[in-house]
Amino acid sequence: ANQYFQQIYQSEESAREVVKKLKQFKVSGSARENDIFACMIHNLFDEYRFFSKYPEKELRITGILFGLLIKEQLVSSITLGIALRYVLEALRKNPNNNLQSGKMFRFGMFALEQFKNRLHEWPQYCSHIIQIPHLKDGYAALVGEIEGAVDDNQSAASSTAASAAGAATTSSATEAGRKGTPAPASSTDSSAPPPNQVSIGGFTGGIAASLNSLSSAGNTGPSKIDLPAPAIPLKDRRKAVFGPDLGRAVNAPEKSDESDSDKNEAPPDAVLDRVQFLVNNLSMSNCKEKSNDLREILDRKYFGWLGNFLVVKRISTQPNFHALYLSFLENLGEYGRGLVEAILASVYVNVGKLLRSQKITTSTSERSLLKNLGSWLGQITLARNRPILQIMLDCKELLLQGYETGMLIAVTPFVAKILEGAKNSIVFRPPNPWLMGLLSVFRALYCVDDLKMNIKFEVEVLCKNLGVKLEDVPMRTDLSTRVPPVKEKNPDFNLKASSAAATPSKAGQGGSGFNANAMMPSPDNKSSSASTGGDSTRSDGTSAADDQQQTVIPNLAAYVNVNPNLTQLFLQVQGGPLANNISADVLRKTVPIAVDRAIREIIQPVVERSVSIACITTKSIVTKDFAMESDENKMRKAAQLMVANLAGSLALVTCREPLHTSISSHLRQLLTTAINNASAGTTVQLRDQETSALDQCVAICSTENLELGCMLIEKAATEKAVRDMDETLARDLQVRKTSREKTGQPYYDMSIFSVDGQRYPKELPDALRPKPGGLSSQQLMIYEGFQRTPRLPAPAQSSDLTPGIGSDSATSDGSSLASPTGQINMGAMNAIALKLDKSVSTLLISAGPRAQEIHLSMIPAEHEIKQLIAAIPRVVNTSNRSLTSAETDLILSFSQVIFKRLYEVSLNERLKLEALIAMLELLNKACPALGRDMCTWATYAPTKTDGQRKLHRAVLLLLVRSSLIKMEDLDGHLVNNIDEGRDQVWLEFLFLFVRTACLEKIGTPATMPKMTDVIRKIAVDKSPWIPDAFQKAALRLIEELRNSGINLETDVLSPKAHVATLQESSSISPESLSTLSGASLAIAKSSQVFSSTDPPNARSLVTEILVQWLRVHSEAAGNEQVLAQFLHRLQQQFGVGTSDAQTERFLRLTMEVVVESCVKNAEGGAGLNYQAVDGAVKMLSYLVKFTSDGGATDQGQHRLVLLNNVLGVAARSCATSYEKAQQLKTPWDQRPWFRLLLEMLTELTQNDQNLDSIKGGMVAMFGSAFHVLQPLVVPGFSFAWLELISHRLFIGNLLLPKDRKGWAVMHELLIDLFLFMEPHLGKVELTPALRQFYDGVLRVVLMIMHDFPDFIAAYHLSLCNVLPVTCIQLRNLILSALPKGVQLPDPVSTQFKIDKLKEITQSPLILSNVTGPINGFKSSIDGFLSKQQPSNLLLNLHSLVRMDGKSDAPVVNSLVLYVGMKGIARLQSEVESSVGHSPEMEVFHKLMEADDFSRYITLNAIANQLRYPNSHTHYFSCVMLCLFNESKESVKEQITRVLLERLITQRPHPFGLLTCFIELIKNTKYDFWSHSFTRCSSEIERVFQNVASSVGSTAGDSTHNQIARVSGITQTA
Repeated sequence: ANQYFQQIYQSEESAREVVKKLKQFKVSGSARENDIFACMIHNLFDEYRFFSKYPEKELRITGILFGLLIKEQLVSSITLGIALRYVLEALRKNPNNNLQSGKMFRFGMFALEQFKNRLHEWPQYCSHIIQIPHLKDGYAALVGEIEGAVDDNQSAASSTAASAAGAATTSSATEAGRKGTPAPASSTDSSAPPPNQVSIGGFTGGIAASLNSLSSAGNTGPSKIDLPAPAIPLKDRRKAVFGPDLGRAVNAPEKSDESDSDKNEAPPDAVLDRVQFLVNNLSMSNCKEKSNDLREILDRKYFGWLGNFLVVKRISTQPNFHALYLSFLENLGEYGRGLVEAILASVYVNVGKLLRSQKITTSTSERSLLKNLGSWLGQITLARNRPILQIMLDCKELLLQGYETGMLIAVTPFVAKILEGAKNSIVFRPPNPWLMGLLSVFRALYCVDDLKMNIKFEVEVLCKNLGVKLEDVPMRTDLSTRVPPVKEKNPDFNLKASSAAATPSKAGQGGSGFNANAMMPSPDNKSSSASTGGDSTRSDGTSAADDQQQTVIPNLAAYVNVNPNLTQLFLQVQGGPLANNISADVLRKTVPIAVDRAIREIIQPVVERSVSIACITTKSIVTKDFAMESDENKMRKAAQLMVANLAGSLALVTCREPLHTSISSHLRQLLTTAINNASAGTTVQLRDQETSALDQCVAICSTENLELGCMLIEKAATEKAVRDMDETLARDLQVRKTSREKTGQPYYDMSIFSVDGQRYPKELPDALRPKPGGLSSQQLMIYEGFQRTPRLPAPAQSSDLTPGIGSDSATSDGSSLASPTGQINMGAMNAIALKLDKSVSTLLISAGPRAQEIHLSMIPAEHEIKQLIAAIPRVVNTSNRSLTSAETDLILSFSQVIFKRLYEVSLNERLKLEALIAMLELLNKACPALGRDMCTWATYAPTKTDGQRKLHRAVLLLLVRSSLIKMEDLDGHLVNNIDEGRDQVWLEFLFLFVRTACLEKIGTPATMPKMTDVIRKIAVDKSPWIPDAFQKAALRLIEELRNSGINLETDVLSPKAHVATLQESSSISPESLSTLSGASLAIAKSSQVFSSTDPPNARSLVTEILVQWLRVHSEAAGNEQVLAQFLHRLQQQFGVGTSDAQTERFLRLTMEVVVESCVKNAEGGAGLNYQAVDGAVKMLSYLVKFTSDGGATDQGQHRLVLLNNVLGVAARSCATSYEKAQQLKTPWDQRPWFRLLLEMLTELTQNDQNLDSIKGGMVAMFGSAFHVLQPLVVPGFSFAWLELISHRLFIGNLLLPKDRKGWAVMHELLIDLFLFMEPHLGKVELTPALRQFYDGVLRVVLMIMHDFPDFIAAYHLSLCNVLPVTCIQLRNLILSALPKGVQLPDPVSTQFKIDKLKEITQSPLILSNVTGPINGFKSSIDGFLSKQQPSNLLLNLHSLVRMDGKSDAPVVNSLVLYVGMKGIARLQSEVESSVGHSPEMEVFHKLMEADDFSRYITLNAIANQLRYPNSHTHYFSCVMLCLFNESKESVKEQITRVLLERLITQRPHPFGLLTCFIELIKNTKYDFWSHSFTRCSSEIERVFQNVASSVGSTAGDSTHNQIARVSGITQTA
């Protein structure tokens, strides 16, 4: 922006060239150019205060630039008002006072010179100019010329309107209009201005000459002024004509009906009758059949006649059957192509006729026909990807000319219906340029002031159908280049007629059926002229009978509410025009006028739309339901009730917001005018304090009278709907009456069952289908339920309760709040409740994210909330008397409403809950019966969902704290709900209630003995039907309360009640487990510390950046250059990617904002909206792709650093979000975080030349982020985490590369997974959630084993280390992994000998850390195996492998494998060595001498090495058989148990396990079947027989089938 200013002042570019660029920037779709435009305007306005210090040359350039901005309409609305005010202020500076004033005056003259041809648009502004004293004295000629120009322009405007209206009737004017040029000026016209001067209303040179004389007199400026190019004289401006350049459809010469019939040859009468009969009986069910009939009946030469017939008689009048006719044309196929063209030609002809019609702006029927043709035209062209040629119909020019000539009321619905066809198009749907250009015109028209609501409604409906937001449509259409329309008597605009008050009876006329006289009866039977209130003379001396100071709606002022305390707002502003000129009388006069104008502005479109929808809906339903009803009175009453309810409700919801806005706008305008008029017509500038007081006054008045306006509009809609419904059903009602009177038989309307293409009522179930005899009494009650309670306006003088505005409205004893009769004023109670709810909501909204931290105790006593609560005792003032039964019932009814409101509040709105409880607490003091009923009400509270139960618990605790409910009463109620522990939902509720009540000191164990007794019993000796989880929860609760000083019972935590905790059932150390489980809390605390340094506007700034990005990405999807520019600006301006602190803050706030947006969309019951999340992922992905540190090399490393920051922030933000939800005990949704990480993984792992070189590093960083979010850290993220680590893009990119760099990452994640499952897998039963999660774990392991078996086989040791001994199936799955290329022989074949396999000499790949767990005594093991030293190793071996008194499985697993590897090495190096006589075997035998559990761990460790054919499998198979042969009977039994329990589970079974067991049972050397443990019971004997037969039954199968059946392993390709 500064660069452009520099070019102007250095004369590199002229002011006009820069203004031309600014015009392009304003309508550009580029955010950067829009920012430059806004910045230049802002800078220029901001420099205004320094203009008096500018040198003369720069002052002249600045004045010209300032004036050109106004001339070229680059500023509008508020900005235009500021610009004009600046020029006016400059002109008011007396040039003779001092140098600074002279400069400012010359600036004003320079600027005025540029936009003088627009002065006629602002007559009041001209009046201010000509009233400047020194301008009158020194430049009288100039002032006179401006006055003459204003008069000339007013006459020119009227003559232009008249000539535009008459142009359509004269052929010469029409022809001139088609050429698009004004009539040439006479060459002898002496009034034409010279080329270097600008004309205003026909005179020349006045301002320029005055300015030249002023500059020469001051001797400080240049002697010559360069004037801008001449503008078009006002009297020669172009006239608006409808028709030129709209295309052949509109510009074609009109033809009579006779000429049309002559052109389209009609078929013979016989054929014509058959075709018409065919069309009349056409339906969706016989469409194909009828199309075949037409081929046989009609020759192609008659298509012109048929096309015209269909358009005129069917398509234009039957929009509901357009789909039928389109289907009919499609079934005609190639034969009907000519018919489609004939129909299209006829559509264009008839569209032209309607557009040229003189009645199109006044006739509803003609506009309806045009709208129907537009709908058909869009469906037959755009919907079929066929364009509408500009040569036939220029839709854009049609809209613009409609704007100029007052035909938008007809043109807008027509074009909108055409464009609706684009929603089903592939070519013409957004962002098609042709479509977006038309939408740009629609948006420009939508923003035109005073445009009728029904035209704007058409635009809104179009955007909704196309799925486009109106505010997102770029503004590329400049209406300033078009002829401005004359708004007076223009059907497109809704102006406030100045003469409306003179003829109030006309307000009831029009389409809405709104009758002002019928709406508002006079409450005091006074005349309508007197009801406006006040004297006939206003305080400013003008007459109150002025047209603009009366309401069209009679008696409205008697119902309008003007709070008398509002004037205190103005008195607080000491002095000034606001306090001096706005009094109570002014408000009583202006507020009714504002309400009246607002109602009349919106009532017609609202009522028309509501009544239309209600009537169509009611007729369809009533005619169906009452088809078998002969009593017309029942049908009429039901229809009236239903249509009145629907129309009134629709009107109410439609008008509320527009009416509120309109009242505020009109009232502000009227009050501003009153202030200006009282100041001798000059524009008064209010101070900020005065402006704030005025806005507050307007807001209060509009809010207090909103219900009155809504009631009037609702009443008008209801009355018109009833009238229209009676007219619509008149025929049906008359038929029933006639049938009953003439025949005496009931009338049945059977036509509803024979309508083709209509599903209902034919497809309704029998119970809902109409039956003879009419509706039953129960069915009629549905219609009676539509009965509306009449809404009556409150009298204007009844509003006295205005806390916070002034204290005079209530006396100190509160008497003004009480009823005059001494009874309780329930109206005041309702008012307090409503105002309290509004005040609390306002405070919570202003608090933003910290709203849930606000409590009632934090509110100061002078705050409005506390004052409203304190007002309740004054309303319920019963200190000197007792309540009557009626008053008690009133308070109980009111309290019950408040109590129900408690369960409609969100749990996050803590302040609102406490405020409502405070109201109930004060009411309870006045009415003791309330406390007795409160506990009963609580038993019926909604508790179906988890959220409702959380809210119920919070409400109960607040009620107990406020002594509204006794804890003793709740104690029994909650214990009864748990049903002795069978109702687990209420049992969990009881646990949480007791915990919160004790910790927050709301209750003690003594006040809830029954609940505490339940907890103690569950902890010590629970019932069998109570899950174990509740026993653990009870123990934890007791321990937590004991730590807080609350001791339920001393012996509860005895060894008898001890159960295994998570630490005791996990294989990792308690310290590590504590670190992992507390990681999310540590992350949350660190994030909170960092977020505390955020600037106040950081979150809003990030939100704005995200909104801009979503818009840019949507508009420039696929254009990476545009997206890269946006991200480059993000890096440059906000330091993202360059500054670590800025990057961290931006990423964290981005993720918080998008996740919060996603979750909020689902709070109303809708699904999650991932649009913001996906957009943020796109931005972050592009940021990683296009980031650069400025160097030419090693960009990949820089991208990895940024990705590391992104994923690190994502992981920390996710953990922080989870921890906050846990602390607040609110549900936490893992889906947005899952979507964010998954989409980022998808975006960055796709093929991209910028990222291919670092793909391995990126995937590893994703693995690190997933490691941080492991289930032990964030349990609530477990399911999403499992889905992420098993995703094909992640696991494939990790495990597919041959360098195995990603294997360690995947191994770490699987360890994280098994560590989380380890404590749960040791249990007998899993919860439903854990069972589903375990199924997912099995599938993931199966998938990895199938696709990457080498990976599983290489890490089998460490994976088995973290599995509990009871998890046999998952262990078998891991041990069955078969590396690619390994062939499995048949283990049951008679030729099979494991010693003969060549694979037994090959060692498997082991990537697990074998020596890690035994590093402490590895050197001793090595010494013993090599030199039998130290000799006492075997004596101390058991103590070396123990931890906490029992064998440590990971240590034993590593020891067994390490010793076995040493033994294999010995066998391979020493020829005479054997398995049975070696130091390694001594170690194994020593391990067999331990206790049963330790021996079981050792045998499992040996069985873990019985896998696919390799040296380890062969060696450990020999070890197992040797131990069986040489050990005692108990060891043999335990070996059999280890092998058997792995074989009786579901497949797969490891190959080595099978071969070992087969060798054991078949080799007579081991005499397996002679041992007694094989026959200790019939069940065990049966198991052995089944296993043996299963193994032996495969002998006759092929090798592949044997393996498949015995081991369950499928050969991996």
